[in-house]
Amino acid sequence: MARTELKALIFDMDGVLLESETLWRQAEQEVSDSLGLGFDDAVFRSTMGVRMRDVAKIWFDLKPWDGPSTDEVAARVVDRVIELVDGKPPLPGVVELIELAQERGLRLGLCTSSDTALMEAIISGLGLEGVFEVTHSAENDEFGKPHPMPYLRTADLLGVQPAECLVIEDTVTGAVSAKAAQMKVVAVPERDDHGNGRFGFVDLSLESLTQLDAQMLDAVERGVPTPAITRPRFHRAFPVDNLDRARWFYGEVLGCPEGRSADTWVDFNLYGHQVVAHLAPAPDQIATNDVDGHQVPAEHSGLLLNLPAWRDLVARLESQGTNIRWVMKPTTRFAGLTGEQHTCFVLDPAGNALEFKAFANDTAVFAV
Repeated sequence: MARTELKALIFDMDGVLLESETLWRQAEQEVSDSLGLGFDDAVFRSTMGVRMRDVAKIWFDLKPWDGPSTDEVAARVVDRVIELVDGKPPLPGVVELIELAQERGLRLGLCTSSDTALMEAIISGLGLEGVFEVTHSAENDEFGKPHPMPYLRTADLLGVQPAECLVIEDTVTGAVSAKAAQMKVVAVPERDDHGNGRFGFVDLSLESLTQLDAQMLDAVERGVPTPAITRPRFHRAFPVDNLDRARWFYGEVLGCPEGRSADTWVDFNLYGHQVVAHLAPAPDQIATNDVDGHQVPAEHSGLLLNLPAWRDLVARLESQGTNIRWVMKPTTRFAGLTGEQHTCFVLDPAGNALEFKAFANDTAVFAV
């Protein structure tokens, strides 16, 4: 990603401003059932982010019905969603991100596949009237998402270039639309899609908008590579009896570039993932290594996360009090040096060791 100064922040609505995707699926289930279509949730999930009038046409192509037109069916679903979203709160992080954008002088826009009536009902219900300089529904666009037209029109209404826009999306369909418009994209997929590799093309994917803080916003703007929840690096450490043979197998045979090393361990880059060979002690000893004064099991697994995600994970662990068995509590290693990282070690209930890390600079994971 090349650096381009951001001038606008554009929000999708459903699944971004409020948790409405499940409400859409409920409304779609009710209306499709009333037509005797017999669709299951997989059908509704496959059209997330698509305009309802287009969804109704897809339904008709799958199972034609007698009676109401596709536009009438779409209107029934929208009316039911309006009923269901009444009184719902904004998702965590929405208000804070709006405030951060306003502090930075970013122009705010909203671009949704939902009909104008629903868009206005949600904005009003969330108390966000007057927050967005531009609100655009793709209801009457010639093409809806995943076509770039909705986002291109939103940028045009804001008076900014598409490359100067950052979009917040929760669906692959919407993210494709924004990327096709040449915009930067931060995805906040629903929980079931946190590991969905189909989001691999976005600039960053997060568990929640609460993780899109000033530091992460800077990273996206500057094009800094950052671990994403849809494509995190895994970490695996294991004991070996000979580091030279480990270098031969992982370095020469598997072709893994070597990273940092010491007398008792070697880092390898296994297709972007960090694997570490630790020289094992004598056979009658437990395989551990000294890490900042802590005896850490040489065999352990884990993940390399971005810093906000790591902090959230640590908070969840710490909230469990004495129920968590710490090998090494959250700490910072190599402060100010290449490879600076936040890390912690825990044991699961069966005694398996897990390490979770967040590097200060993700490009330095394997830097020597």
